Amino acid sequence: MPNLTRDNELAGAGRQAVVTRILSEISFARKLAELEKIDWKELIDLAEGIVKESLDGSLEDLKNAVAKAEGLMAPIAPKAKAYTIYCVGHGHIDMNWMWGWPETVATTNDTFLTVLKLMDEFPQLTYTQSQASVYEIARSHNPELFEAIKQKVKEGRWEVVASHWVEGDKNIASGEALARHLLYTRRFFKQHFGLEPEDVLVDWSPDTFGHAWTLPSIDARGAVKRYYLCRGGDTPTKSIFWWEGPDGGRVLVDREKLWYNSELKPESALLSLDFYEETGLKDRMQVYGVGDHGGGPTRRDIRYAIEMDTWPIFPNFKFSTSDEYFSLLEASPVEFPVVRHEMNFEFSGCYTSQSDIKRNNRLGEILAGEADTAAAL
Repeated sequence: MPNLTRDNELAGAGRQAVVTRILSEISFARKLAELEKIDWKELIDLAEGIVKESLDGSLEDLKNAVAKAEGLMAPIAPKAKAYTIYCVGHGHIDMNWMWGWPETVATTNDTFLTVLKLMDEFPQLTYTQSQASVYEIARSHNPELFEAIKQKVKEGRWEVVASHWVEGDKNIASGEALARHLLYTRRFFKQHFGLEPEDVLVDWSPDTFGHAWTLPSIDARGAVKRYYLCRGGDTPTKSIFWWEGPDGGRVLVDREKLWYNSELKPESALLSLDFYEETGLKDRMQVYGVGDHGGGPTRRDIRYAIEMDTWPIFPNFKFSTSDEYFSLLEASPVEFPVVRHEMNFEFSGCYTSQSDIKRNNRLGEILAGEADTAAAL
């Protein structure tokens, strides 16, 4: 499948865009036929031949050939449209990685303003954001922005996936600290958004460098039922599975096999077929959007998803939330495997990187425990 020249018009009349469309559909149709064991080879070959004959002609000739080829492959369309990519827009924000606090505040503000502007431009756009800390930044530094976000949450277009205060280090943080993440975050969203724990069911941890075996137990006791991760290391797991802690507490995991900063493009369609081959599911979640230093969904990806959704021999591209997708998984008759171990046992350098912060965090955990004891006495 060809890569679209990204500085071309995405959904315009350019030759590259038209060629990309039909070759992407043909590639998808061939793999779909192989996967579903349906003999469409002659049909697809004929459609491809029609397009090849028009490649040296005018743009109008090429468009006519593409329309004819898609018409020939029409019997494949219902099978193609049985697949759906749930497009979850996201803007990952590292709180303080290679920058200081003022830049984190600016990044958060700029990302959220951009998302709201895009929501006005594209009524179908949805957005998903984790970390109570970034919502607190908006509340403290830009109250007008904070109120606008609250309105989008009420409309169901802005999804809160913050069950923890930050997407923090889960390698060396204590269990009590993780429990407090849940406690204080639940309290914050109840106070400012009216959200109950049952309204935010996911532990959103795409960039977390380690996933201790105790996490399902801690999360499950904090009303978390779902888990999204990307950095699973070399630990072998399926893309969808139940993760069970030592005490039997479980969360349903979507392990991102692409990347949490991905783009929406034709290659996404073939990934859906790989996903079906692995899991038996024709619905797949793709988390997309510029991230790490904020950013979120881009016009390029939004427009391209809208365009690809109209291609007849291609999956549906649906702007969605993680809640909608996880709800589909939970209702699925597929029996997902169960994992009972730690994931990503070691990430080189993560125990010593930013060691002053981690040392001070541990000292803070100790002092917090001592303060609790004193308060109890």
